[in-house]
Amino acid sequence: MSKWMLMAVSVAAMGSTGCGNRPERFEKMVQWRIDDALDELDATQVQRDRVQALTKESIANAKPVAEQAQATRTALMTEWKSATPDAPKVHQLVDTQLEAVRTFAHSLTDKALEVHALLTPKQRDVLTEKAERFEKRAKH
Repeated sequence: MSKWMLMAVSVAAMGSTGCGNRPERFEKMVQWRIDDALDELDATQVQRDRVQALTKESIANAKPVAEQAQATRTALMTEWKSATPDAPKVHQLVDTQLEAVRTFAHSLTDKALEVHALLTPKQRDVLTEKAERFEKRAKH
């Protein structure tokens, strides 16, 4: 999976978990972007089905991470408001959240590698060019 497609899945996952105020709409927007990329690649039905399944899995896997993040933010705010914050507790909260994000990121990486293997070299070249154009625009 190119950086572009991985970013789309990541953004979808985060958006669907409540980072936006209308997660269903956000999921649909990301699905549209994935479908658009698959159209551009002239993806087979097998490729489409698997990429769409991986996208849905990623979104589903992101929801508990985002829920945990909300709970972590709440707990951190409680500690911040305290006259004597519990430093070990604060560090543990941060470590726990970082581990959840790390696990999620590795899951996305595994899915990206699966998509990479699913695509033909020509399809990967198309996504690579798109990602490079995106990177170039982002730098300016």
